[in-house]
Amino acid sequence: MSTIGIIAEFNPFHNGHLHLINKCKELTGADKCIVIMSGDFVQRGAPALTDKFTRAKMALSCGADLVLELPVYYSTGSAEFFAKGAVSILDKTGAVDYLCFGSECGDIDSINAIAEILNKEPNAYKDTLAKELKKGVSFASAREKALLTVFEEDSFIKKNKLKITKTKLKEIISSPNNILAIEYVRALKTFKSKIKPFTVKREGEEYKSEVLSEIPSAAAIRSAIFDTASPKELKNMLKRSIPKGALDILLSNDTGIVSTDDFSDIMQFKLLKDAQKGFEEYVDVTQDISNKILKNLDSYESFENFCMKIKSKDITYSRISRCLIHILLDIKKENIADYVEDDYTGYIRILGQKASSKDLLSAFKKNSMLPVLNRLKDAPNVLNPLQMRLFEEGLYAGRVYNIVNTQGYENEYRLKPVIM
Repeated sequence: MSTIGIIAEFNPFHNGHLHLINKCKELTGADKCIVIMSGDFVQRGAPALTDKFTRAKMALSCGADLVLELPVYYSTGSAEFFAKGAVSILDKTGAVDYLCFGSECGDIDSINAIAEILNKEPNAYKDTLAKELKKGVSFASAREKALLTVFEEDSFIKKNKLKITKTKLKEIISSPNNILAIEYVRALKTFKSKIKPFTVKREGEEYKSEVLSEIPSAAAIRSAIFDTASPKELKNMLKRSIPKGALDILLSNDTGIVSTDDFSDIMQFKLLKDAQKGFEEYVDVTQDISNKILKNLDSYESFENFCMKIKSKDITYSRISRCLIHILLDIKKENIADYVEDDYTGYIRILGQKASSKDLLSAFKKNSMLPVLNRLKDAPNVLNPLQMRLFEEGLYAGRVYNIVNTQGYENEYRLKPVIM
């Protein structure tokens, strides 16, 4: 048995995800697909469109065999933490042969070379980076120049038989899926994993495109859902973008749809509650961002409006949104430091599985370095103190999510994994 692993948000699942699963299975010859998926909050600093169990069900209806939950400390983190948290768990399952991902470039050799340089930081890279930063250029520009310096060295070209032009390098390191792809490969190298990286060229619309094509962006689907009142009209709009099985689940009367602004009141309360001590204890919040939040708090109107107020040329909307989600969910720097020191604390939480995936569960029991949570009531008996804290923080995030998700799950302890 050969198995691919995919790191995903499926927010929501669409034809691009179906293409990725099918193409990777076909090209690697794999029989099974394990997905590790963000829970109720996602990496751009926002709640997921719908809850994690619904999204797991959508994935299982379209080719995934097993869906695991990515703990909230990683799912809402930077590209580096998102990648390392997910890769660490997949690696420790002992059941994954290939880590598969889409990328704009579709070039695993270039991705691998960039990851290698960023991990090893050869002298040519470090010297150029320091020199450029001293000139006052942005980190992104300095890093690009430093990478190019290494790529232009004769010794590198001879050793890697790879030549990357300035234009190609800029395209690779400025595209969102390429950036994640580089972080996935860096993580595999960091953990000395035996999992092989495998990429397919991303097809369809760009990341932020609002066009509802056959392979759209998830953002276009979310916009259509929020902007369309008629269920019939919405179904007609989405039927060419989302596989039928997944679309039926998404548009079911049992599915709750959630937006960022649904959290506006809870977010305002949390900011007011913590205002006296400031916000620097939370992940990604600098003194500058904390001061900006405090300065603008009296003019708070809604979650998204507040992000727009605080964002600037140097601080993106996504960065602010991620900071606010970290404040809302009590995601603190001291805790993430503990998890990193513990080699990225993790556990295997099964959200859903196909009835035919018993062989994967057997592989977990035989090879996994992590405890497997099939029944949540077993958590105190099988998790160590750090794992238990990480697990409880995920449960807290779920409770916060379901304050606004009126059709959400009531108590995770009473729920069993989705079986299809």
